[in-house]
Amino acid sequence: MNKHFSTTGIVIRKVDFGEADRIVTVLTEDMGKIDCIAKGARRLKSRFCGRLELFSEIQITCYQGQSLACLNEAHLIDGFPDVKETDRHRVLFYIAELTHRLIQDQQQIEGVYPLLHETINHLKEENKTDVILHTYLVKLLTLSGFLSPWNQCATCNETLNIEHPIHLGDDANVICQSCSNAAHRRIEAPLIKWVNFMQHYPLPNTLKVQVNEKDHQSVWLWLQGVLGNLLSTPMKSESFLQSVA
Repeated sequence: MNKHFSTTGIVIRKVDFGEADRIVTVLTEDMGKIDCIAKGARRLKSRFCGRLELFSEIQITCYQGQSLACLNEAHLIDGFPDVKETDRHRVLFYIAELTHRLIQDQQQIEGVYPLLHETINHLKEENKTDVILHTYLVKLLTLSGFLSPWNQCATCNETLNIEHPIHLGDDANVICQSCSNAAHRRIEAPLIKWVNFMQHYPLPNTLKVQVNEKDHQSVWLWLQGVLGNLLSTPMKSESFLQSVA
């Protein structure tokens, strides 16, 4: 990373530091996830005032220090509206925390930034917060390499036939009948079709699909199992999702 650099990113975390500073985590368009220290950001007359809010898209100029990047300038491109609906904010806080925990510092994963950008924009307008959340999680896990395509067996890579028994493997990916054993649970075709659809189709397409409550709950329980295996500690924001997920 160059000593001085400029990039565009979305704020996914902020932590107070010292008496007046703030450490801001930004998922950037071209440099992955980076931590920046904004000197004096908590002062009333700070030049960063109103520009480092969570989920804001910002253009930043930084100087790379020994450990943290020092934020010199931040220009607000777009912010999340101050809406009264708490469901949207519950989903956003969960998405922000999970993105922060799954992506390592300076790890650049192709497709994650536009996915987050698109998801935030849809949350501004759409009421289907559960579909948006589930689609984001499925796509993020897939892009990050934690989830294999659900149209093929994760063990032998053979294309799956929905007419034949399909099972859930030890790593929460799907496996065919030949690769399964007695310990693997068979999963229903609607769940396979829905996860596969979320993996391979754009978010606007998933918002057009009518999904029943049973399938919503099946996806959410499965996602909780996947994330429980990946994360060493529970998500702090998970309790906020009880009325959403």
